[in-house]
Amino acid sequence: MKQLYIFSKNLLAVLLLFFAIATNGQESLTINMGDIELSAGQDTLLIATYINGEDTITDGIKWNTEPGSLGKVNKDGVLTAGQPGTGLLIAKYKDLRANVNLTVVGDSKKTDEDNDDDEDTDENDYPKVKIVPGSIKVEVGDSVELYAFYVDSFDVKIDTMTFLWSVEPITIGEFPDAESSMFKAGDTPGKGLVIAQYGELADTAKIEIYESKRSKEKKEKEEHQNNGNSGKQMTIEPGDMVVYTGAEPIEYTATYKTNGNKHQDADFIWSVSDTSIATIDTLGLLTLKGETGMTLVNVEYSNFGASVELLVVDSTIDMEVNSISIRRVLPNGKELKAKNLKEGDSYKIAGLPYPLNLLNGGMIHFPFGCINEDIEIFMIIPEKYSELNDDSTEVEFNMDIVTGVEFSVKPVGSDTIVEPYMFTIPVELKLIYKSDLIDSLGIDPQDLNMFFADSSGFVEVEDGQIAVVDTARNRIYASIIHFSTIVVKEKSTATSVVETATPEDNLLHIYPNPFSHSTTIQFRLNEPAETNISVYNLLGQKIQVLADGEYPEGLHKIVWNGDDLNGSPATSGMYLCRFIKNGEVSEVKRIILNK
Repeated sequence: MKQLYIFSKNLLAVLLLFFAIATNGQESLTINMGDIELSAGQDTLLIATYINGEDTITDGIKWNTEPGSLGKVNKDGVLTAGQPGTGLLIAKYKDLRANVNLTVVGDSKKTDEDNDDDEDTDENDYPKVKIVPGSIKVEVGDSVELYAFYVDSFDVKIDTMTFLWSVEPITIGEFPDAESSMFKAGDTPGKGLVIAQYGELADTAKIEIYESKRSKEKKEKEEHQNNGNSGKQMTIEPGDMVVYTGAEPIEYTATYKTNGNKHQDADFIWSVSDTSIATIDTLGLLTLKGETGMTLVNVEYSNFGASVELLVVDSTIDMEVNSISIRRVLPNGKELKAKNLKEGDSYKIAGLPYPLNLLNGGMIHFPFGCINEDIEIFMIIPEKYSELNDDSTEVEFNMDIVTGVEFSVKPVGSDTIVEPYMFTIPVELKLIYKSDLIDSLGIDPQDLNMFFADSSGFVEVEDGQIAVVDTARNRIYASIIHFSTIVVKEKSTATSVVETATPEDNLLHIYPNPFSHSTTIQFRLNEPAETNISVYNLLGQKIQVLADGEYPEGLHKIVWNGDDLNGSPATSGMYLCRFIKNGEVSEVKRIILNK
């Protein structure tokens, strides 16, 4: 039996009065309940309070759970518990965010949304086969990995079965291997059904093969650009590679063809995107320099170019290899089958259904020694920055974001999502962007960069270091020091920090960073100025004030010992150091406390 917990009006009034007094006119967002524990399928009414001076608001607050499988919140603010597990219930209003722990216990229950998709099925009819999601969209010519599971007579879910897959009609696509769930769409739009069969049991899911407007426009644009250049092709051998540090020099060769005829006298120009990892001579001989990471190997001839990836790894850093489970979560909370990896592995993102299909073609490499424990990663389309429409086949981002992904990480054995989750060694992330989208936004692809998105705005993933952009294959690469929400934007518009400093200003320098005991914040003023330097966490809460008052012209140094406003040690993690000069924000930099 579902239960609905409703606060009485008198209790709510008391709570609102309490929070109004406590905040003393400051903005605040508070969830009016403690940690929550529900049974699967159970309902509860959620109430949060936003206070700004004399204004108190309880409506218009957005809710979500992390991971999304824990439950869904409807427009009336009622949470329906979903899959058993632990995580967070999160309330958002404007730039504020609050959260409490959420625990769902008991057996997995269907939500009303699931029952709508299964109107003709008796939910107690076991055993049975189930495909999720029940409706799938795939772009023409693309591939998608489908997911099915078996439910036995005792209502126990088993996802290790081998199913026979088929599609009707066969004109919309095929399963190249009937025992594999990888579906290959045809070249023309259409609708049909995919079927997963186990013995005499089977289930079906609707499938739509579409051709997006952007795909059509891109195809027409490429055809227009290729007029007069048809038949020209440039390639590099070997292709994308993963090698260990200390490997012998690699000999790269390039081929340029016109109408199938190879140019024997082509004078190629070779380069690498990261000279700290490798160097390459004029003949294409690449020599490693002993550093790990990713670099692009580029070649140019005339107006044409090509590139391949070179990933350099080191297996001797950490002898104890930890495991990584990646769970891809759809907006309705459904999780696709988990991908299991280990340190040293690369996860190539492919075959995901809408809306996760925008990430297809990307990659995450987890270097040896990047984590000290086994972790679960939940990969989600960031709801804060995206708009999804059931009638659409495209994900629309706001704030001129080109693409984005949210990673929530939970250590195995823990009940808590860690945000942000810090890596001992940065992981390598590759995301795909749509060239037609950046064209429509008037963005030069070389001006793209990756950013961490948080309540303070957008922070470059490498403290001002520009990510590597491969314009030939519409890819962007960066080293990621932690997992949270990561977006791709134009670097000139991506920060919410007001740039007021003149080029000769020597602004914040923080060293060491990361630090464990103390760090020094150094800044220079060209003239006397009212100065405030404060440290914030990623929720926008002030942790410490390091400087507040008028400082004379010259060089100044301040030491932070990693304590908070109460004198207690701050927890390990990433913080933002904000430098305000004469009332205007001049710079924001990351500080990483690693005790």
